[in-house]
Amino acid sequence: MADAERERQEHLAEVGCLAAVGVIGQFLTFAVTVLLARSLSVEGFETYVVAAAIYLLLLAVAAQGLDKYALRLMPGKFECGQWQLAADLFRFGVVRILAGALIVGALAALWAREIREFPADTLLAVYLGCLFLPVGVLVNFLAAVLSATGDCVRAAFATLLLVPLVALVLIVLVAVAPLPLTSTSAIACWAGGWLVALVVLGCWVHRAWSGSRQGCRSTEPKPSWRRASLPFWVYRLAMGVVAQSGVVMLDWLQPSATATGAYAAALSMASVAAILAVATNRKYARELSVLMERGDYRALDRYRRVRLQWLVPTLALFLAVVFLFADPLMELFRPEFATEGGVAFRLLSVTIAATVLFGLAPTYLKYRGHNLLTFSTLVICALLQLVLLWWLVPRFEATGAAIAYMLSMLLMYGFLAVLAHYDLEGLRRDHPR
Repeated sequence: MADAERERQEHLAEVGCLAAVGVIGQFLTFAVTVLLARSLSVEGFETYVVAAAIYLLLLAVAAQGLDKYALRLMPGKFECGQWQLAADLFRFGVVRILAGALIVGALAALWAREIREFPADTLLAVYLGCLFLPVGVLVNFLAAVLSATGDCVRAAFATLLLVPLVALVLIVLVAVAPLPLTSTSAIACWAGGWLVALVVLGCWVHRAWSGSRQGCRSTEPKPSWRRASLPFWVYRLAMGVVAQSGVVMLDWLQPSATATGAYAAALSMASVAAILAVATNRKYARELSVLMERGDYRALDRYRRVRLQWLVPTLALFLAVVFLFADPLMELFRPEFATEGGVAFRLLSVTIAATVLFGLAPTYLKYRGHNLLTFSTLVICALLQLVLLWWLVPRFEATGAAIAYMLSMLLMYGFLAVLAHYDLEGLRRDHPR
């Protein structure tokens, strides 16, 4: 009993550190967004949020799910001392995501110029994002590898806190210097944050790789790696489309530049809740991988209960603040954003809180190999969102985009959570230990 309690306290301490890093990093991102919303024109801020949304979507495409797959495969290999296999997977992942980033970046730049025909300032910002795409995918992959070694706190610090901190410092320097602060220079400042994180993570991964580096010769990657990583890629790509399609559709259907900016601002603030999942899920995904390798399914249920004990009251407090102070918070960006985005902010906050609460269900189902059912649900909900966006955005603008996101995400995560619950119950009955 004492060992279990000590393990629980250590677990909560690490999760607390991860959550603190994530929340601080999100507030830095929030500060960047507020600064840009107040410093740029409405049209300039719209250009920035559209270019940023496209960049985040391209990250999901170029990563090919290999960061998530590394977090699924590597923890067990590190625990068993299979350094050769881990080294092979590392090389395979780096080569594949760099090649993917170059191809995706080139195609996206061509699409932006020839098909979408963005204005010149938007096109320049999109080009810059495409140029720095390889840096972003490498940062996410190295963070997954570092998390797989057990150093989840440093991985979260580099990706969630260091990147926005450097970006904020650079944006402030540009703002006070005799240089124009534009949407393109804002994207360049974010690129500087990604570059710093890449250098830091490279050093940390090199130090954390405690296995023998001798004999880690490159071998032919197992063909199953390409197939096994595909579900993680499809899922991340689809979720990237779902997360960013609201901004993209608002820009495309163009109800107003203010509506696009208000929705992006509301999404930025609502993502404070999402950061709890982003910061801690690498920890839980690593533990999930190790426990599934051991076949200890009762421990999985124990981790789930401990997670809910701190997560539910935290999310309840977050929602209380949102519903009490939604309009003043939106006015931090621009006064007109409170009118355009106040309702959207509340709806997005409820939605993201629910996705955080049930966020491990899709990961568990993917780890269990229930890919067909998981992706069928995701595709149906993504298509539902696109239809709702097409119908609701011209009528209700930012609020319509938030309604579309809420309905599709609540349906998807609720259904997957039920499936994961019954699957885990079955495993516990079959493995009573």
